[in-house]
Amino acid sequence: MPALYFYPRDRQFWLFHSGALLFVCGITLLSIFFLGDFSGFNITASVVWALPYTYAVLLLRFIYKQRQWQQKSITALITMIILYSTVAGVLVVASVLLLTLPFFWTILSQSQAHFDTSSFIFRNLIGGSLNTQLFICSWIFVYAYISNSRRTRATEINNLRLQHSLKEAQLTNLANQLNPHFLFNALNNIRFMMHENTAHAENMLIALSDILRYSLASSEHAKVTLSQELDIIGRYISIVSIQMEARLQYSQRVEATLQHYLLPPMMLQMLIENAIKHGVDNIAGGGRLELTAEEHEATLVFTISNDFAAIRADSAHTTSASKTTNATENMGIGLDNIRQRLLLLYSQQASLHITNQQTAAAMYQFVVTLTIPKERTR
Repeated sequence: MPALYFYPRDRQFWLFHSGALLFVCGITLLSIFFLGDFSGFNITASVVWALPYTYAVLLLRFIYKQRQWQQKSITALITMIILYSTVAGVLVVASVLLLTLPFFWTILSQSQAHFDTSSFIFRNLIGGSLNTQLFICSWIFVYAYISNSRRTRATEINNLRLQHSLKEAQLTNLANQLNPHFLFNALNNIRFMMHENTAHAENMLIALSDILRYSLASSEHAKVTLSQELDIIGRYISIVSIQMEARLQYSQRVEATLQHYLLPPMMLQMLIENAIKHGVDNIAGGGRLELTAEEHEATLVFTISNDFAAIRADSAHTTSASKTTNATENMGIGLDNIRQRLLLLYSQQASLHITNQQTAAAMYQFVVTLTIPKERTR
């Protein structure tokens, strides 16, 4: 909790307070002038009044913050402010009279033939106290409003910072779920290849090191360019193609004009990885995998389609809806992970849709459609 000082350390506070004092003193002097009572005593008293008035409002501010009056009910707050301003108003005007009357007593007493000392003091004390009470009440209500507004803004900023930190932590956690999953698969592929072709295994290790370097770097950024993501997909395909050889028929249709758009790192790569692992790799003769990207007015639409093995004859009665469900379940944690990342990054502006359809007597096509808002690098 910040230290509480009687004299505020905020420069803006003193600027506003000084401006308010000048305004009040100016109004008071104008009223004295138009009322025809433009005397040295009234002018001096108006100027001297600023000093005890400032101490009165500073003390009220100190009590307000120390006793945490902002947490009290509005009725209790108004009551305490009125009581304080009433007492403080009398004390402020009394101090002004004590400071100024000795210097103007002779002039004032000689200015009237029948000068009544008690009446003069009582009239100035009551009238000045009421005005001072009004100014103190106005001051503290304006101060309370500004303080509450600042506190509300500070709370909102802190909440946004907490939400941002939480979102970053969640995104990092989700990204960390992707990287070990990919690493495990890639290392398995390399392990098998080392017994068959060491040159291919070496190329796979080089490609894997590039992918891991990209993965570690991208964990520091919420988004990367499409060109960066496609480059890492190409390296991943080169690793998998060495093991699968002609069984993988990969194609890609992405216009060069889309290369500078942004998307979450490793997202397309994970979709490609799942399409191979749960689709093409399970087909004895292999199959097709295609990545396409289309630009719409406000969105980018990526489509990843792959072949996957048909359902066995003994389950031919399975409905289309259940086929889609089974295929979705076979995709593992990847799709749920991607949905969570999309929700964190884009809220409801992004989507991930899954469909499947029969393309031949023994083949099915699994299609994942990813839609994200268009964002370009600056």
